[in-house]
Amino acid sequence: MTTQEQTPGIEGQLVNLRLALARFSEKHGKLLVAVCIAIILLVAIYLTMSFISGGSAAEDSNRWVTLDGLNQSASLQAFADNNKGTKQGLVARLEAARILLAQGLTQFAATTEESKKESVNSLEKAIELLTGLLGQTDPYLELKAQTLWNLGKAHEARKRLDKAKDFYTQAAALENTTAAGKLAAKQLKSLQENQASVTDLYKVFE
Repeated sequence: MTTQEQTPGIEGQLVNLRLALARFSEKHGKLLVAVCIAIILLVAIYLTMSFISGGSAAEDSNRWVTLDGLNQSASLQAFADNNKGTKQGLVARLEAARILLAQGLTQFAATTEESKKESVNSLEKAIELLTGLLGQTDPYLELKAQTLWNLGKAHEARKRLDKAKDFYTQAAALENTTAAGKLAAKQLKSLQENQASVTDLYKVFE
């Protein structure tokens, strides 16, 4: 067989190879394109989430800075209203309640009717704010314990000793993991051991 007779055979094989490659490309090309598109989308999603995460971290930091500069109950409540669903918002509402509780306890032994009324109003407002935090602070054990402990103190100041003991008991259940829980456990024990004298003491200020 001569070289000229072999040439058509080689050309035929090349043609067949090209056809096979064309068929492969036609059959699998769409799959390859789809894979490439999927990879591009995944990269885009990753970059977007990274940007959002970075932005969220910056916003989170800014909220803490803003919160640190607040020391009045009204401004703390306004901050909490504007930052619902954030840990900073919960902390702000708790701090607002603690300020009202402190004001109520400071005026507790007041002799004038006006001051006594202000004391009651502050304590009741503190109870309202703290009650609103129940359930919301569950993911943050220290905040949860602080909320329960301060509710106990507020109800005790309002002479609702059974409610006070109930909230102290709930807070004391967290004494192994929170500082407020430890304090609540001590306060619960003190109230249980001295309830009669505490009741008599409150009568003096009626």
